[in-house]
Amino acid sequence: MARSWQLWLSPRPLVRTDTSHEPTILAANEAARFEFLQEGNRWVVQETHYIDNPIARKGLSGPQLHIHLRQTEYFQVQQGVLGIYKNETEHIVTKADGTVEVPAGTRHRFFVHATSQEDVIFRVWADPQDLDHSFDENFLRNFVGYLRDCQRQGIAPSPFQIILFGMNSATVPCLPFWVPIWILRAVAYVLAYWVAEGLLGYQASYPEYNRRSGGGGGRGNGDNNKKRI
Repeated sequence: MARSWQLWLSPRPLVRTDTSHEPTILAANEAARFEFLQEGNRWVVQETHYIDNPIARKGLSGPQLHIHLRQTEYFQVQQGVLGIYKNETEHIVTKADGTVEVPAGTRHRFFVHATSQEDVIFRVWADPQDLDHSFDENFLRNFVGYLRDCQRQGIAPSPFQIILFGMNSATVPCLPFWVPIWILRAVAYVLAYWVAEGLLGYQASYPEYNRRSGGGGGRGNGDNNKKRI
């Protein structure tokens, strides 16, 4: 539990919504839906970004620029038009493009492309899987759950918490201009483990969000099953 002075330094949700056993969760402002699937030994997330939602329509329902240090990310669009920014190039991706690969170490982000006339539905996964500290379902559940609870409780998300989530999954945020990966990684390490975890008392994963940690019993209505910090 966070101490009072840590709450004063960096406010956070007073309760966390238990979605650890929910197969589908909504993003902040209900701009997108995440459905967690298992295909053999591989986890896959099917994301639906709603074109009628102003956040999605402005291309803001996806993440900011980031790098996966250890894994290649794959996208398969099923409906609509997805924009993927890879290094310095914007790519327009539709179902006809099949599987699109974003190699490890690539600066990238994805978003609802301005030309899309319908909800954008796509599947995304990363390989190799089952690594320690990798981009996986645990990361997405924590990241999406935290941002949603911040939005519902009127709290600005902490960049330190977000960086800690990222470092726990070998993912680092990027600046809008090129910076060597080793510098990004070093700065993110300090901010994640010295500031976020050591000083502010944030955690890299929360049982209310993370399926692997249990999260408080069986499946139920997340809004009615909450835990205090």
